[in-house]
Amino acid sequence: MMYHGYGSVVHQLSENPKWTSVAFPSEMVEAIRELIKELKYWPSVSTFCREAVLDKIKKERELLKELRAERREPKVGAC
Repeated sequence: MMYHGYGSVVHQLSENPKWTSVAFPSEMVEAIRELIKELKYWPSVSTFCREAVLDKIKKERELLKELRAERREPKVGAC
C-alpha cells in the first residue's frame, strides 16, 4: 500500500498491475456522488474519477511542456 497526498491511498494489486485501486476520503466520494446524481452524466464514481484524472494529467503535461520550452529559450539581453 502506498500513501499519497490529500489522504488518498493507492493499493498495488500485483507485481506488475494493469489496474491499481485508489482510495479517496469519504467526503470527496460523497461530493462526486451528488454531482453524478444531479448531472446524470457519469455512470459511476470511478468513471468520474478516471475522467478527472485524465483531465489533470493533460493539464499538467501542457504546463510541463511550457516550462521546458521556457528553460530552452535564451534570456533577453543574454550573451
